[in-house]
Amino acid sequence: MVDELDIEKFRRAYWQALRELDTVRLRQWERSHLTLPQLRVLFQVRRTPGITTGELSRLLGITVSTTSGLVIKLVERGLLARGTAAEDRRQAPLFLTDEAAAVAGELTEAGRPFLNRVAAALGDDLPAVHAALERLVAAAADVRAREPRVEDEDAPVAAAGVAI
Repeated sequence: MVDELDIEKFRRAYWQALRELDTVRLRQWERSHLTLPQLRVLFQVRRTPGITTGELSRLLGITVSTTSGLVIKLVERGLLARGTAAEDRRQAPLFLTDEAAAVAGELTEAGRPFLNRVAAALGDDLPAVHAALERLVAAAADVRAREPRVEDEDAPVAAAGVAI
């Protein structure tokens, strides 16, 4: 069993690490005049070109209606383009426009030199930190996979955190 004090230390260290590591990226996001949810949509579409709004909502862990609203705003701004699927015209695959690809690239590149300097400052500890981060990601993905999906929010939840 994990000690409550250890959990509290983990939470503090996690949030402090995010604050320290995200300063460069947050400044760039602010300059882009995009909200964090809009950026999450753009980066997911960048990772998965042709994704549909329904698939996007599941990956982001938000409702389809919220995702739809974000997509509409990004299409209106000329950052997302909707395609058509030959097999089902109701499904509209999403793609980044050239402008959105440029914005996403700028945001990605802006933080790279900073993270390179942080990695260099870790020196010989870098492999251990890398391994710990991979373990953190795996644990978070495992916990998330066991939690109820967004569309199941109103479903009763059993003690183990599984919708019943």
